[in-house]
Amino acid sequence: MSETILYGLSLTDENQICIVQCKASCCRDPYILVLSADEIESFRAKASGIGVDLKIQPTSDGSGWVKFGEHRNQSCPMLDPETSICRIYDDRPNRCRSFPEKLIPGCAISGG
Repeated sequence: MSETILYGLSLTDENQICIVQCKASCCRDPYILVLSADEIESFRAKASGIGVDLKIQPTSDGSGWVKFGEHRNQSCPMLDPETSICRIYDDRPNRCRSFPEKLIPGCAISGG
């Protein structure tokens, strides 16, 4: 374990770690995805566009969260169940773009 977040990786290197090595475990139950109020409608539209059923739990401030355990294969609804590839990677939510922010056990990119 390196205990250092790996920044500036190429997409190929990220894919090797996230998809091949850990099978996108950060996109699976028990985790949740927090969406800002601005991201909710866009996320819904993307889900609808690829034929994905989506459950978003609203919060009092207008944001919402997606509990991966409530979706197909106990994973993010945008994660392809066959390949573990994000189907909206180029337009993913900010939380996904900023991940990881700290050491997470089992996540090589986070140093865990």
